[in-house]
Amino acid sequence: MNIEEYSKIAPQYYSDCISELLKKYLLNHNFTTFLDCGCGDGNLLSALIKNKYLIDKKVFAIDLSKNRIDLVRKIDVGITAMVDNAEEMKTIENNSIDFFVSTMVIEHIDDNKMMNNIHRVVKKDGIIYISTVFKKWYGWYFYRNNGKWVLDPTHLREYKKDCELLDLFDRNKFKLLENKKTLERFPIIDFFVKRLGIRNRKLYNNLLFRILRKIRIPIPGYYSWELVFKKI
Repeated sequence: MNIEEYSKIAPQYYSDCISELLKKYLLNHNFTTFLDCGCGDGNLLSALIKNKYLIDKKVFAIDLSKNRIDLVRKIDVGITAMVDNAEEMKTIENNSIDFFVSTMVIEHIDDNKMMNNIHRVVKKDGIIYISTVFKKWYGWYFYRNNGKWVLDPTHLREYKKDCELLDLFDRNKFKLLENKKTLERFPIIDFFVKRLGIRNRKLYNNLLFRILRKIRIPIPGYYSWELVFKKI
């Protein structure tokens, strides 16, 4: 599917949700430059800016979709938002980023290429926060891809062993600081919103909708996998 078509049929609704692990490093690491790699519609950036985590920081955001980048630019005029490939990050200079974030992106692309360019753009002692999908052998969700049940039909892979991703990070170049898995829980209301094709991002401003999103159910065998590294 064309990336711009996909951005329209799969909007990301804004919320205030920020990972506790990400908060920990944002609060305890001194940084001046921040990159959201594969930023999508900017849902994470919106939450971080609203909660004042990026005050006086130079913020960069890249995504392959121009539609999504146009939305990100509306969040805050101070964001340097650019159309770019998360595998290559051609618009990001070498050794320029203190704090690198990529949420639920690496499973969609060539993970080895992305890892190599993470090393290129992040400064020495910079923090790298990555989240992705981890699937146990019994994992099940209602989407299908190549004859398998998957959490998202656009995933190139869903990691089933730690080594499948961790082995890409050279221990002489990166130090693993955190390795955390949390059972994935999805808001029930999101299932109906997607199935009905509702694309209005302003839904999150509706109090009733925000309350309904707090009702979440676990997805069997699926985990949100968070990794934090420091570039050596």
